Amino acid sequence: MSTPNLPDPSSPDPSRPDPSRGALNLEQQHKLAKDLLAAARAGDAPAVARIQAVRSDAGGPDRPLKLADAQLALAREAGFASWPALVAELQERDVKAFREAVRRGDVARTQQLLALEHVKARIDDPLFDFGGRAAHMAAKNTALLAVLIAAGADLNLRSDWQNGPYTVLDHADDDSARFLIARGARLTPNVAARLGWFDDLRRFVAADPALVHARGGDGQQPLHEARTVEIADYLLDHGAGIDVPCLDHRSTPAQYALADRPEVCRRLLDRGATPDIFMAARLGDVPLARRLIDADPACLAARVNEPGYPPVPPFNIYCWSLGFGLSPHAVAEKFGHDGVRAYLESRSPARVRLLNALLAADEGAARQVLRDSPALLGSLTRAEHGHLAQAIFHEQFDAADLMLRLGFDPAAPGVDGGTALHAACWVGSVRMVERLLAHGGVPLDARDATHKSTLLGWAAFGSNHRRARGADYPAVAERLVAAGADITAVGNGSGMTLVQMATGNPLMQDTLRRLGAT
Repeated sequence: MSTPNLPDPSSPDPSRPDPSRGALNLEQQHKLAKDLLAAARAGDAPAVARIQAVRSDAGGPDRPLKLADAQLALAREAGFASWPALVAELQERDVKAFREAVRRGDVARTQQLLALEHVKARIDDPLFDFGGRAAHMAAKNTALLAVLIAAGADLNLRSDWQNGPYTVLDHADDDSARFLIARGARLTPNVAARLGWFDDLRRFVAADPALVHARGGDGQQPLHEARTVEIADYLLDHGAGIDVPCLDHRSTPAQYALADRPEVCRRLLDRGATPDIFMAARLGDVPLARRLIDADPACLAARVNEPGYPPVPPFNIYCWSLGFGLSPHAVAEKFGHDGVRAYLESRSPARVRLLNALLAADEGAARQVLRDSPALLGSLTRAEHGHLAQAIFHEQFDAADLMLRLGFDPAAPGVDGGTALHAACWVGSVRMVERLLAHGGVPLDARDATHKSTLLGWAAFGSNHRRARGADYPAVAERLVAAGADITAVGNGSGMTLVQMATGNPLMQDTLRRLGAT
């Protein structure tokens, strides 16, 4: 339901209403209702007319004016069917403002909102990503934690995440973990392993040897989180599984350790962990790279989060620790291992070298590959053309520009089956949207294969759920509608309207309504 008369208190955007108004909104409505009732009882004609517009018998001989009449008048004027509906909306806005204050680490605003009973009652709700709670979001901020604890936050509730719930200590650093434990948070063997608290870990395992297999956040076991080589050795010596995957990302302990704890990854490999080509790249290990390529030459075509390389399935932990879409060559370059990168390049077929050059936006290298293999471009598969959409999705715009110059198909599906234009809408890139519209090749009514969502649907949903830096989602919507996109079409396969898909971004919602969306 549209409620244009009520401000959204949750956004820090200075162009939108002041967040400090949110805590007073409901109180103001109560006061306004009382003022309206008092004015009507005093005979003020406009006040009486406002109330009688919703209760024609109010103030008559058989029905004296009541506070409920004034409340209903205010609710209807604001676009609600009833006063309880208005109250519920305002309370939900206060909860949303609380969530955003916690996200920002705003101690004063959080404390102000927790003075409201309806906000305080929901302090432990799973309001955050992956079922996280306020205390989890504040786990490194002891000042904010103190406010939450004083308001009754339960420090031992886990996140509401089916693939391995997290504790508050899973998000804490050493200092905040000690702060939390002193106030009742319970240590786990997983956290002890992550923080390097070896003595605590030994006590856990001595009391219950099965805890070497304990599942923590994302279904990790303590070995996934081992901070040091000594802890990794201890866990292995006490029966930990060296290649047991986590539940959420299907990633092994060695894969978790690779980016930030390479010495732990190396020790796990020495003790028998299964290697992959990204490990050879990150560790700068040419002999390991040679062994893996000799056993499986196709590993040179592996990319993070792409199917086709069984040791590293899509949504592996490498997506977050190394980077979406990276090749082994790019990983070696990222970590300064030029020797490994050169070796990988020397063993790579032209197809792999072309894609590497394209994603690096190295036009000279790309054109050299094509000069050496003139038939290569025409032999690319639709999935390979889909790297254009993926590059835009990950905001690799220089690479996307190069692919377009070389003739890549913008209609080829990328992430979730979206075209290059869907991806440009998702990240709110006006320049890329304009370029693709001018290029042509993507129908304006195109829907992706996964969500059955339109171009405008991707822009609407991205305006709240992606919010790319530098994006201008309203301008994207304007460009699409000017080009002929149907603003009245249902946004996705679930029947959501465009305005519903933009929930959380009032500016985008207002733009969509102005353009004709309902």
